[in-house]
Amino acid sequence: MGVWPVARFLLGTIMKTLLAFLPPFLAATDGITHFEWGTVSATGLLGWYLWYTTKVVMPRHQDQISSMQNHFSEQILTQRDHYEKLLDEQQDRHEARHNQIVEALEKLVDKLEE
Repeated sequence: MGVWPVARFLLGTIMKTLLAFLPPFLAATDGITHFEWGTVSATGLLGWYLWYTTKVVMPRHQDQISSMQNHFSEQILTQRDHYEKLLDEQQDRHEARHNQIVEALEKLVDKLEE
């Protein structure tokens, strides 16, 4: 497998951690120099929020939505099968009752024709 995938993973983890904590750290340390950190820290916080939203929150949200869709699609399919079965049973009962009515009417017609 080699060392490169492990090094790439560790470097990626370090960069993610650095990018996650650097803007708040810079905002907290604005008294270090006399530089106006207000704009830089606000921009840094917005950049961090953008990164965090796109790289952390949205993938988790998408995974949650996908799992919910899979779960609910199974439930909906089960429910649809159940309702189709109920509908088929109801149609069979209706057809049987219809056939009984037709037979009764045919008997009446036969009796009236005699």
